[in-house]
Amino acid sequence: VINKVHLKANHVVKRDVNEHLRIKTTKLFPQAVSYLEKTFQVRRPAGTILLSRQCATNQYQYLRKENDHHRCCTEECAEHTKCGPVIVPEEHLQQCRVCCGGKWPCGAVGVPDQEGVRDADFVLYVGALATERCSHENIISYAAYCQQEAKMDRPIAGYANLCPNMISTQPQEFVGMLSTVKHEIIHALGFSAGLFAFYHDKDGNPLTSRFADGLPPFNYSLGLYQWSDKVVRKVERLWDIRDNKRVPHTVYLLVTPRVVDEARKHFNCPILEGMELENQGGMGTELNHWEKRLLENEAMTGSHTQNRVLSRITLALMEDTGWYKANYSMAEKLDWGRGMGCDFVRRSCKFWIDQQRQK
Repeated sequence: VINKVHLKANHVVKRDVNEHLRIKTTKLFPQAVSYLEKTFQVRRPAGTILLSRQCATNQYQYLRKENDHHRCCTEECAEHTKCGPVIVPEEHLQQCRVCCGGKWPCGAVGVPDQEGVRDADFVLYVGALATERCSHENIISYAAYCQQEAKMDRPIAGYANLCPNMISTQPQEFVGMLSTVKHEIIHALGFSAGLFAFYHDKDGNPLTSRFADGLPPFNYSLGLYQWSDKVVRKVERLWDIRDNKRVPHTVYLLVTPRVVDEARKHFNCPILEGMELENQGGMGTELNHWEKRLLENEAMTGSHTQNRVLSRITLALMEDTGWYKANYSMAEKLDWGRGMGCDFVRRSCKFWIDQQRQK
């Protein structure tokens, strides 16, 4: 189980010191966390979580040794360490490590290691801040991981920020808000393009090759670590459009074993290569969600729909990270696309509609 996702009232940030926070944390987040604790079990528990301090500049190095997982700064550590927009409490932080002149070995300076968060697999920092990202149209909330453990690369800390102007306190909106919170926490736990390059196979081996420093190659154009084609594969389809024309259509498929198996079963398509990722919506949506036209109201598509469900396909993805075991009895039934066949999942909507009209 994702044990005791750390959530304290004094770590939930208010929009203004004189204004009451409109989120009922005693209900919304605990219900979401309870569901996820029952759904996922961590393969390699973390024990006590102690986070690395951020550096005063962006110049830092990772010391990738099994018994010393500190982040080492080339100059000095920052006064405050943040997880997304939320300041991490001092008691959750390791001692600062600095490498003089940017060379090893690194020395410890300042306040010693703090107590950390005990008996937890993941620390979740929750904010309700009116950030610049919240100013974008229809952004209800967003989340991400902020630190990983070194041996298996599993996220051990993340944040969820709910945009204050989009939060509803109406009882009839609670189910939708709960679904949104689950969605965001799952991003922080593993369903993120920024984590694809860190996925492991069932034996604990990285699915993407690593350099000597233990990290995968970095894709500067995307701003994230580059995954291998064992995780996500680029595929060219021929797309039927009007006037009996066909055009090339590029899709990105998540091709890990359990995802492929569950997607083939769901669509009744034994030749399906993988589950298609979203190709629209810009940064934050594209590649970070399932393709909307294929899974519609699945909880991990990129736009809100009524009656969102967390399907076996998403549970399979979380297992294929190499970090979790999934309890498939917690999966919810997804009707969209079920049994529709290969033409539905591999061809354009126009082609499939035309085929149905001819029947």
